Amino acid sequence: MSLRPAWLEASKPTDVVGSLFGTAIATPVGGLFGPYAVSPPRTPPTAYTRHAALPPEFHLDRDPPVAPTGTQTDSLLPSWLHRFDGVAIATFAQIVPGVATLRESPCLQCANVVSPTMIYADGVHWQRMTAEAEGAVGHLFSLTKEGQVVCRIEVEVGDGDALGKIAVVQPNYSALTVAANVAPPSSLLVFDDARAHIDSLKRLRHELEASDETGYVPTSELVCTGALDALVLSAEHSADGCAARRCWKQTKALLSELSSATADCCDAYVASELRRAGHRVPEARAWRAVV
Repeated sequence: MSLRPAWLEASKPTDVVGSLFGTAIATPVGGLFGPYAVSPPRTPPTAYTRHAALPPEFHLDRDPPVAPTGTQTDSLLPSWLHRFDGVAIATFAQIVPGVATLRESPCLQCANVVSPTMIYADGVHWQRMTAEAEGAVGHLFSLTKEGQVVCRIEVEVGDGDALGKIAVVQPNYSALTVAANVAPPSSLLVFDDARAHIDSLKRLRHELEASDETGYVPTSELVCTGALDALVLSAEHSADGCAARRCWKQTKALLSELSSATADCCDAYVASELRRAGHRVPEARAWRAVV
């Protein structure tokens, strides 16, 4: 037997919105989407968003050299497009692959153009350096521009003040930056025997003048101007300082010879390529007024 209150036995209202015993949500007049100006879609949309094209894949390796056509020149140093006035040292690199237009009329195009890296300096300072060769003395000459080092020339001197290995190092050089193509290989130039290197360039010049099949790219050499010779070395007044001044004088003379031999080969190759492609550039040798 159970006892229930009378109100539990009464009929339950089911037509009241929100009643526990009836409809939880009432449908408004006009339907659920009546208040909206636009009806909901009846089917999923078929249009899709078009994404922008992905950028090309990144590769550390540079693009391979471009093969020139019969009317194009290859690997020229267009010296007439650059001003070498006031440049202490200039090195060279092929950093822009493809074909470049060097002149508009008549049209002169060149694949794999060689570009100079110009180093300006207003001072040079000396420091002692440890030499790699046994018994050699090391000298470090730092070229500066407004107090900032822009290039280092490392020289080893053997018996009798004979110059040994010479290295020309730019601030952006490191094995990592060269491997990642951030810095060109010419940011470090090493001449184990600069005199032998100069002699090989002189022989190459004769080959370039005699044959149109011989090529030359000066990415392992440099050129300099009178601006380098005009730099006065800042060194201490001591026996070591006097030795450094003698070494600096010898180094400038040897780099000047290397510069002349490099420029001679550049001019010979440019003349050969222009002749092969049927072009003539009267100002091609104008840079020799300062180099």
